[in-house]
Amino acid sequence: MSPFPPPEALLPHRAPNLLISGVSECTADHVAAYADILPGQWYSDAEGGMPAWVGIELMAQAIAAFVGMEGRRNGRPPKIGYLLGTRAYRCEQPSFPAHTRIGIKAHLVFRDDSGLGAFDCTLHHDDMQIADATLKVFETPDHE
Repeated sequence: MSPFPPPEALLPHRAPNLLISGVSECTADHVAAYADILPGQWYSDAEGGMPAWVGIELMAQAIAAFVGMEGRRNGRPPKIGYLLGTRAYRCEQPSFPAHTRIGIKAHLVFRDDSGLGAFDCTLHHDDMQIADATLKVFETPDHE
């Protein structure tokens, strides 16, 4: 049993757009999550895998889980955030095969009081890094 809440408790996303399967680690400046690649999903390619371009969304959802964990520690529900973009998303393969687990890591690089932030992110499979990007994000303000 994971010591972390399920993704539905941390992100505002719901199926079929909730892509991460769980959180395995979360500190003050880092989150590790994972996604189980299942065939028959909206993103599935002809072999049932996930096209590599969806990897940037895996990274963004790991960041959302990080923010959700912070909110949870402070008694706040999940909130909406925005992926502003990245200058480069590099991936070593064209797709992530069905029936595999992709590890996702995001490390906080920068955050200011306006809600802007940046995270260095990586994707892993079989203990090998297969993708990386620095994502720029925006957290919506808390409203009373």
